[in-house]
Amino acid sequence: MQTKILAVFLVLTITALASGFQSSAEWMKYTSEEGHYIVLVPQQPKLSSQEVPAPDGTKFTQYMAQASDADSFYLLGYFDYTPNMVFSLDKARDGMLEATKGTLLKEEAISLGVNSGKELKVSTTNEGFDLLIRIRFYEVGRRIYVLQHIFQKSAESPAIATKTTKFFDSFKIMPVK
Repeated sequence: MQTKILAVFLVLTITALASGFQSSAEWMKYTSEEGHYIVLVPQQPKLSSQEVPAPDGTKFTQYMAQASDADSFYLLGYFDYTPNMVFSLDKARDGMLEATKGTLLKEEAISLGVNSGKELKVSTTNEGFDLLIRIRFYEVGRRIYVLQHIFQKSAESPAIATKTTKFFDSFKIMPVK
């Protein structure tokens, strides 16, 4: 009887452990012809767009691709700013902190080729959950790209850091045809 219980326990444990691992082969390359980018995501992203007002009242469209896995949410958004707008990475950071009611834990200047950017680590609370958001902004011509990896603070680990790196480092700009 004990052998049978042990065998069932081992099968359940192995199954649970196996479902917790995700091989790199499970991630897919997503290409956005409209957004002119390629990125790796854990599943086919859901696409959406929304009209938003600029500070001067003109409207522009934000485009988003969202994907998730067992413990994370991935978002890649972009928009083209109008000729009347002036973009600031610092104001983008401040806007992100205000929108999430977050606390800035880390910030560094980054680049994507010749294009400037910023990487942030933000702590926030949403619906009782303590969350961490890893964010990258890039300014490419008059287009802004925003990548976010969101996960529960309690899940922060080397495995989560690997996912963040995989998502961020896979992001590539495609030449405009």
